[in-house]
This record gives sequence, structure tokens and C-alpha cells, in this order.
Amino acid sequence: MRHPTGTFCFAELHTPEPERSARFYGTLLGWSVRDVADGYWMFHIGGTDVVGMRRAAAEPRWVSYVHVDSVDSTVARAQALGATVVAPGFDTPGVARTALLGDREGAVIGLWEPRGIAGTALETGPGSLWWIELATGDMAAARNYYASLFEWGIVHTLKFENGPHGYTLFKVGERSAGGAFQFEPEWGVRPAWQVYFEVTDFDATATRACQLGGEQGWWRDAPNAGRIGIILDPGGGAFEIAQPLAPATS
Repeated sequence: MRHPTGTFCFAELHTPEPERSARFYGTLLGWSVRDVADGYWMFHIGGTDVVGMRRAAAEPRWVSYVHVDSVDSTVARAQALGATVVAPGFDTPGVARTALLGDREGAVIGLWEPRGIAGTALETGPGSLWWIELATGDMAAARNYYASLFEWGIVHTLKFENGPHGYTLFKVGERSAGGAFQFEPEWGVRPAWQVYFEVTDFDATATRACQLGGEQGWWRDAPNAGRIGIILDPGGGAFEIAQPLAPATS
């Protein structure tokens, strides 16, 4: 299975201006767009599905989705753990049954029960969904909540150059499902699940995003990973781009 239960399988842009968003992301990341259902589109590269776009009345935001066997039972379990239901179970014909949950800090995560689309079909290469990561103000509480909700294993390391709290990997078996870091109050970061897209040239992509009406925020060179940083699209939707390190040569 490409996306085992409990792993992140997809991401969606929720935006009140899908036409504007399609132009921005298409130009920036090389995505084309096709209609899937009323108010729903799929971004793809050469016919290979990458991520989705949904018309929404609220301000633009990216939502990350975890593959679950049952949206409704997972929502019930999340509520018992103290989660808030941001959007109840909803069927998008030919796509999936989905729901949105907020944790105790307000970070939003999506649940994805496939009903036609298993998830992203492009997991490597330029324009692909590269990584998904939680920014949290309380690492211990976040680990306990998400490990209980999705039965994730936890690997924690203190070798994290941007703070004293280290870095957490969430695991499904031997597979890394996502990551988490704890921010400091002075960083100006809000609790959120962040999506990363792969690019071939970080600096050129960031410059192009600004030319297209977006903004560039922080960036850094992450050891053993590559150059990463945040971009705001013209509507204010935040996402990260990553230029991975070149493979080591023998």
C-alpha cells in the first residue's frame, strides 16, 4: 500500500480564490489543475496527482491529511482525547470522506478515508509533497495526544539546532509518518501542521514566489536535510519549500 493507515497521505489547499491560487502554484511549482468535483480540484504534474484544492470561505490554509480506516470512529476517538471538531465528516464524491480536527493548541489536522483517491501519487521529485511537520508549543502534550490518536511510535532526539527541546519523529512501524518541533515564544510561530514541497533551487523558487505576489519568511540550511523555508502565497496561505541535499556519492 502506498499510504498505510496512520501515515500522512495527502494535503489540500483551502482557499476562497481557487483561480488565483491555481495560477500562483501552477507557475511556482509546475502544477497543472483539473476539475474533480464541484468546488474541488486536483493539482498534478504530467497527469500524476500531487495535492488537492478546495474552495473555502475562510482565509487560505494548507491542510495535511492522515489516512484512516474510518473518519467517523477516528473523530470520536479524538474527541475523547480532547480534540475539537473543526469540520465534521464530509464526503467529496470520487475523492474521500474527510474531517478536520483541532488539537488543544489549535493546530488543525485532516482525516482521509479514501473514496476514490488514495492520496498523493507523487512522493519524490520537484513539486512533490516532501514532508509534514508539527510546530507545537508543548512537545510532550503533542506527542502524547497524537501517539494515542494514530497509534504512532515516537523517536525523539535532542540534536536539533534551533532549540533546546529536540525533534520528534512519528513512526508507523519503521516508516516515518511526520515530525514535530517545539518553538520558543519569541519565534513568532503559531501551532500548526506545516507542509513542505520539494524544489530544485530554493533561492530561485523563493524569488519567483515574491515576483508572483507571495512573500518569503524564514529559511535555514537543515543538517542532513537541505535548505528549507517558509513562503506565503498571495492570499497569505503558508507553506514550506525544501531543496534536499544532493545524494552522497561514493
